[in-house]
Amino acid sequence: MKVWQLAYPHNLQHVISSDLKLSSDKVKVKITKALLTESDVAVYSGAIKVKAPFIPGRFAIGQVTEANEDSFIKKGERVYLAGVTEDDLSPNGLKVAGETADGFYRDFYLAGVDDVYPLPSSVSDEAAFLIDAIALAERVVDEMQVSVGQHVLVLGGGIYANVLCQILIYHRAVPILADNNAERLARAKKSGIYYTFPNDETLKTNVLNVTGGKFADGAVYLTYANRSEPSVLFPLVKRDAFVAFCAPTCKSLPVNLEYALKNNVTIKGITESREFVSTAINLLANKAVNYSEFPYCSYKEEQLPELMEKYAAQLDSGANLPEQVDVIKFIF
Repeated sequence: MKVWQLAYPHNLQHVISSDLKLSSDKVKVKITKALLTESDVAVYSGAIKVKAPFIPGRFAIGQVTEANEDSFIKKGERVYLAGVTEDDLSPNGLKVAGETADGFYRDFYLAGVDDVYPLPSSVSDEAAFLIDAIALAERVVDEMQVSVGQHVLVLGGGIYANVLCQILIYHRAVPILADNNAERLARAKKSGIYYTFPNDETLKTNVLNVTGGKFADGAVYLTYANRSEPSVLFPLVKRDAFVAFCAPTCKSLPVNLEYALKNNVTIKGITESREFVSTAINLLANKAVNYSEFPYCSYKEEQLPELMEKYAAQLDSGANLPEQVDVIKFIF
């Protein structure tokens, strides 16, 4: 079996590992495509500490090559692999692929039967890499108790924020998207998100105009492609509102809570959404999310070290990663 192994920061090597043997509660999956994310780059650069040798890779899809006869997951099925799974031995009871456990940059992976999700033919490989964003959006809707007609301010215009706004519309809420990147705001407009505003001194006035002078019913801050001041949300929501802060695991986010405490704001911290993966797949199958405006780039697995080094240099310089979905193809 071939794996992409991190020997130490900035040193990703293609090495041969021992073959995986199927056990009773597992299925063997051939990785066909994986995602390259900011978290993977942070692991590569050493910003997220891991114990070497280590295999990065947070998100992947593949094809089941071996399964037990009595398994409800069948050989040949195309599946999405859960990036976060339960682990009784970890401090928080969770195992995160590519961060706290070996990830998916490899030829084959042994997964628990409850940790693979069959993909219907109506969900393309490209669409499957939006599952995490949609699942996160569904968890936000659930945690914040979003109801019909509520105005929800979303700060951060990356792909995760775009998807969240579309899911809020699906649930008949009214998203207000704020960002300081004109290109992302234009993409949001084309994706069907009506209220999009720059995150500047005009934002308060724009929120008041949309809500009829009553401020937003809730707000969400997404750290993905977002360097805005988080506490700017608190003066823009009603008293007793819900405010959610969403970030990948292992990412810190300093927040000034002074205004939140004065106004009895309920704060939710959200880093993963494994309970909503099946819901996300159903939403994709029913075309609930328009991703035609999202830029996709495809790379061969041999390009991984070059891409990792390029993106690590960008993050080190203080820049965000490109606003695109980077898909790594693995040879079948």
